[in-house]
Amino acid sequence: MLDLGTLGGSSSSGVAINAAGQVIGNSSTSTGDQHVFLYNNGQMLDLGTLGGSSSSGIAINAAGQVIGNSSTSTGFQHAFLYTNGQMLDLNDLIDPGLGLTFSTAVAINDNGQIAANAQIATYVTHAYLLTPVPEPGTLTLLATGLGVRVVAALIRRSRAQSTAGIPTSPARA
Repeated sequence: MLDLGTLGGSSSSGVAINAAGQVIGNSSTSTGDQHVFLYNNGQMLDLGTLGGSSSSGIAINAAGQVIGNSSTSTGFQHAFLYTNGQMLDLNDLIDPGLGLTFSTAVAINDNGQIAANAQIATYVTHAYLLTPVPEPGTLTLLATGLGVRVVAALIRRSRAQSTAGIPTSPARA
């Protein structure tokens, strides 16, 4: 039995573990905020937030990628992916033209696919499967669940930009 500790606050809770023994969870900080942590090789790492005061971890895959949600500097809750030492807003990894706002990521598999929920209209949420699209130097996700026409349009847009020499990853808003 091993006490993982806290991020300086009074409490922590474990949420998930992968086969490598990496644990994610949530802990209070010395300022009283709640942050997601990754426990690996005897150390608890504060994964931070997307600019707000709190974050919450939900799942981890075999590669050590973590998903969850975090408050932003504007006070909204966004879904995140923690990978390669960075917390990324899932909304920055999809085409902004889709008009979706991902607020919660709920699962990640060992292929990097993420199940997440997005608001498509006021008080209307749909579930989506986000699949990584390999592109040189960037990470983008293809949201499926909108129908064949939108997916086909994204593929056409990506091909058109590639042939025109335009990067295919969306710019940060």
